[in-house]
Amino acid sequence: MIFENNLTPAAAPAVYDSDRARWWTFGQLHEVVLRVSWSLQSPRKALAFCFCRNDIGSVIWYLAALEAGHAVALLDAELNTEFKAKLISRYLPDLILSSRTSIDYASAFDQEYLYLTSSDCGVGNFAWRRMTPVDPEPHSDLALLLSTSGSTGSPKFVRLSKRNLLSNAASICEALAIGSEDYGISSLPFHYSYGLSLLNTHLLAGARMIMTAEGLTTPSFWTLFRDHHCTSFAGVPYSYQILRRLSIEDLRLPSLRVMTQAGGKLQNDLIAHFHGIMAARNGKFFVMYGQTEATARITVLPAHRLPEKLGSVGLAIPGGSLAVRAENALTAEPHKSGELIYTGPNVMLGYAECREDLTLGDLLEGQLATGDLAHFDDSGFVHIEGRLKRDAKVFGLRVNLDEVENILRIHGPAAAVAGQENLVIFCEQGTDQDFARYRQELATKLMVHHSAFRFRRVDELPRTSNGKINYSELTARL
Repeated sequence: MIFENNLTPAAAPAVYDSDRARWWTFGQLHEVVLRVSWSLQSPRKALAFCFCRNDIGSVIWYLAALEAGHAVALLDAELNTEFKAKLISRYLPDLILSSRTSIDYASAFDQEYLYLTSSDCGVGNFAWRRMTPVDPEPHSDLALLLSTSGSTGSPKFVRLSKRNLLSNAASICEALAIGSEDYGISSLPFHYSYGLSLLNTHLLAGARMIMTAEGLTTPSFWTLFRDHHCTSFAGVPYSYQILRRLSIEDLRLPSLRVMTQAGGKLQNDLIAHFHGIMAARNGKFFVMYGQTEATARITVLPAHRLPEKLGSVGLAIPGGSLAVRAENALTAEPHKSGELIYTGPNVMLGYAECREDLTLGDLLEGQLATGDLAHFDDSGFVHIEGRLKRDAKVFGLRVNLDEVENILRIHGPAAAVAGQENLVIFCEQGTDQDFARYRQELATKLMVHHSAFRFRRVDELPRTSNGKINYSELTARL
């Protein structure tokens, strides 16, 4: 098995299936993955679509497809039927896998697919196989396809190899000191690179993973956390906004030792808040930065460097290196802004937008232009300034939308999108009087006339399945 740790006893618990209240040991998981992988065998490399959930069935399909040597695309099972059909018609997958059957699958598939009996793995997995093979065959190095930035509205995938998966999992295990005594929980979607890396790292380290589809606001999620003595929690900024409201003290989590954050910029006051909580209990709070294009994570801020390095995303993970491209040259000179460039074995092979793209090999050769503007401080720690392409022109002046959001973040959740000759800012808080103050604050700091900013109040910002703000939906509301 790809993430098998030969030093882990076969009888050691590996994954907990919360749906059936059952532990799977490493030995049992290894045995069933091998058996299911045989059922997926074919004369040539196949493309498998796995419509997955945070459950053991999806874990088995993922590992079995990798074990069979196929390329597997992890997709949100909650995608609407129309978009599923669009993806299937564009990529023509050879296999379609699901941990459950549903009537919407039948309507999404055409007559080219043959329904197979559920796999013999004790969790009721279901599969469909394309009756007529299609060309081209995926590249021999291709192992995994993940949707860009967790998007549910784009058919664009990140192409990843087994080397990408293994190297990133090993680097994260080293940076976070994940060991066999650790217990993690699926606090993020399995099809999202950050959520997937939780499973990969825990399997590689011989640690234990609790799989649950329950959300953070449900009492049952925290009951599982307590009952299984989970030692770590992983979240995106939205997760920590929720957790701030819930209060760790009220949740009673005596086993919690490590908290990690990635998936976007977390407010400095929230970082300081959770660092203080973890430090008081002799625990650690790690700020990280990553992209799906680098399999999962690129940097880690060592917990002991907080609060000194508040605002930084840290240093490159083991095996990786960073520079900024400024004035057409790569440099690590302090305080020089430029596009952040990452080099490492976890950098993707490239993108795919159709079946034909799956034949491509490694187009990036280990170097990723992140699209983020950044600089190093005097100690070599990275500070992200915003997205290069998140710019808008108002009154002939270029304004970075991430900078707008960073200014407003102290007032509460806000998201900025470009309108016609103005910026529209959606806020979950604020009155008309507050918005007048915000306009003046932005005008002063950005040196743009206050009439360039228009505010809208919303009860809740729309988000993608991985918790990031859904800017496409906000733009559609203009």
